[in-house]
Amino acid sequence: MKQVLFLGASGSGKTTALKHINNDKDITILTFDYGKATIGNNTAYIFNSKDTTGFKFIQDVLTDDIDGIIIFIDNKKGITETDIEIISYITKIHIPHIIFSNKQDLNPTALKIDFDGIIIPTIAIEGIGLNDGLKMLLNLIKRSKNTLENKLKEVKSQNDRNPNFNELIKALKPVSRNDREKCEICKLKLLIHPIELENVKDALADVGFSNITLIEVGYVDNHNTIRESYRGSNYNINIPPRMEINLIIKKEDVKYVIQAIKAIKTEDIVDDIFIVPVEDVVRIRTEERGEEAVE
Repeated sequence: MKQVLFLGASGSGKTTALKHINNDKDITILTFDYGKATIGNNTAYIFNSKDTTGFKFIQDVLTDDIDGIIIFIDNKKGITETDIEIISYITKIHIPHIIFSNKQDLNPTALKIDFDGIIIPTIAIEGIGLNDGLKMLLNLIKRSKNTLENKLKEVKSQNDRNPNFNELIKALKPVSRNDREKCEICKLKLLIHPIELENVKDALADVGFSNITLIEVGYVDNHNTIRESYRGSNYNINIPPRMEINLIIKKEDVKYVIQAIKAIKTEDIVDDIFIVPVEDVVRIRTEERGEEAVE
């Protein structure tokens, strides 16, 4: 039984491709989304799949029972730095692999990479190029005479140098939404005392939210405001200064902001986060819209 991995960023076409692959009974195909998490000077690649629980490190996915890999690149978005690093890693440990330059119907431009690799133009939604690519991979596996055991020992020895797993999960945003699903975008508003500004900025940056807008405001609440009466009327005589922090993010990422703030919560951070839906976002320079504009 041969094991083949389908690897790629979320929305690159892996799940769609499975519907059109004429899979041999002697082949098991596993699909994983991948992403990169960086904390300080430590970087790790983390994989998740709907068929497994939790996240896995690259050393846990590229085991010695994997015979071949197909890497999916979303040609509409182009190849990313993480794509290049994953392909380089796979090339270095000599696992037979090919690259699907997918979504050619949305961008027929040839994919260019700076290292050797077999690139197959595909349109997964129509099944174009998929089975030819799989046959080519199986031929590579058949011709391959190198065993992976010794080379993977060196890779596995790096496990003890990985950053803390829990910290990596906090730094990595999930990528499991169907690429055809409309992204929901929202605006978050958080009120804090100016003394907490650096702590809040650092906490948000640690989970990938560094683009924020700051507004100086006066905040009144019934518990901390001093009130006095004059000629039968009540007046506030103290309006404490506050900073209003605004973020435009994907709705699915709100929980990561809440977790980050909860970890540093003090009485100088107002207990409520206000969430307002955003109809659309447009990046002026590139005219990207929605999810692509906020990433």
